[in-house]
Amino acid sequence: MSTLHFDLLGSTLSILAFISLIYMPEVNTEGDVAGQRLTLSVDVTKPLHITTPSYLSITISGGQLRRGLIGYDFSSQRLQNLAAALSPAGVRIGGTYSDFLHFDPTSDDANCVDVTEPGKNIQDSDSVVIAVEEARQMKRASFSIGNLGFTMSGQRWDNITRFCDQVGWDILWDLNLLDHPNETWDPTVVKEFLDYSSSRGVKIPMFELGNEPNLYERKFHIHLEADELAKDYSTLKDLLSQMPQYAASGLYAPGVNNLDTFSSSRKYLAQFLQNSGCDMIAEVALHHYYFKKEEASLADFVDVEVMDTLRTQLEFAYNISWNSCRLRKPIRFTETSTASGGGVPKVSNAFIAGFLWLDKLGLSATYGVTRVFRQTFLKSSYALVTQTLKPNPDYYLSVLFKRLVEGPVFRVYDEGLTPTVRVYAHCVSKSHYNYPDGAIVVYYLNVGTEASVLSLGQFKETDAHLFILSPGDEEGMLSRKVKLNDELLEMNGSDLPSLDPKFHSGDVPLAPKTFGFIVIPEADVQLCKQYHRHDDGKIVSC
Repeated sequence: MSTLHFDLLGSTLSILAFISLIYMPEVNTEGDVAGQRLTLSVDVTKPLHITTPSYLSITISGGQLRRGLIGYDFSSQRLQNLAAALSPAGVRIGGTYSDFLHFDPTSDDANCVDVTEPGKNIQDSDSVVIAVEEARQMKRASFSIGNLGFTMSGQRWDNITRFCDQVGWDILWDLNLLDHPNETWDPTVVKEFLDYSSSRGVKIPMFELGNEPNLYERKFHIHLEADELAKDYSTLKDLLSQMPQYAASGLYAPGVNNLDTFSSSRKYLAQFLQNSGCDMIAEVALHHYYFKKEEASLADFVDVEVMDTLRTQLEFAYNISWNSCRLRKPIRFTETSTASGGGVPKVSNAFIAGFLWLDKLGLSATYGVTRVFRQTFLKSSYALVTQTLKPNPDYYLSVLFKRLVEGPVFRVYDEGLTPTVRVYAHCVSKSHYNYPDGAIVVYYLNVGTEASVLSLGQFKETDAHLFILSPGDEEGMLSRKVKLNDELLEMNGSDLPSLDPKFHSGDVPLAPKTFGFIVIPEADVQLCKQYHRHDDGKIVSC
């Protein structure tokens, strides 16, 4: 078994891995086809669910707000292009530090954010390990956690909202729940923030209140019962109903983490929903990570059993929702990535992380998850983009997903498929490549060490367009670069590469340790024709 070893500060990382995990395959889409033959079988007679264009969304962490949004030069054309390529999308601005954020519209922006003290070396993540440890040691018995607080100015908020409008991001704002002068949440400060935002015409179609409140006791020695949280959401809902700009905004809760791992999370979710939570929220909000960064092995990133732990989480969520509400509530992941605590250094931002990311997108869609907010857009080990605005491999994977996947989700029958090959199918998006009505897209991941061959089954008489991703250099699975159809993807100044398909006839080779998209332009699927020809199918709801 391959393993990762690193110290608690994340300063060292040594990797012992099978050569099969590091092996970088050559992707041959021409000539002879060899390998285990698989047949694609898709039920296109009825959709499992419908994904919107904003299904894949992103996050900006509260910790990044506290540290002055390092790397976010909103005037940068490169940053604007990187962000706009992921639109339309939601952007969840929140996390651990959201519960320590205060808003002062008149404060001096140059002095409104606490900068990490020299030697603290807090990683750019929502774990805020050192700060949380300080909070634990102080054993505060109230909601007054002063030295973790920071202030956001009106100027900074204006800059953020203008940028989101410019690049096509809808805001999911995570409000401070720990601002409790007494034992109940007081909306006075939030009202000031909303009044300011409303006066500026700021659109905030989505709100959360607090971050992982089920963990407050462990993190901060603060106990907040699920029924109390439901009352706080009722207070927030009443406040929003009085504000025309935000009366129709959706509420999402309770943001509990990993139902598959923690029975306490399942209990908290059930109690929240049963104590009027069902009436307060538009959808159930969950967080999900496959593992903690300090417990991860390299093999975990390509392990189908690890991938299927997400299935367990979703089944728990839907069962709890079904049993607690008159009508089962939709579900979204408002924070999710590979490993918690900022991700595994040099791994969560490498090519190998794409297997878990693509499978999460596919599996979540088949279960009807409405949105998947990727943690994070910029700066951290699990980010899509580095602080110096270099795209990580998952960024290009995400852009391709945005450009290709939309609308009806179809059931793919796995009879005859090897366990190491996973396949998903949707109608294709027409927004970028302008594919014909009725086209579908199939996407796959081959985590095995052997090549496979995919026969297109009922679509075998039609040609395909291939978007096959593979490692970009000799680092193999740990490469920070990626190739599309054997061509290295690199930005040209501020411009993204073209991401063009390769035209292909016949069976499709699935090289080991690769993933990608197969578009069948002439699939002539009636449900996709109906979706593509009706504007109603394009309406995005929050």
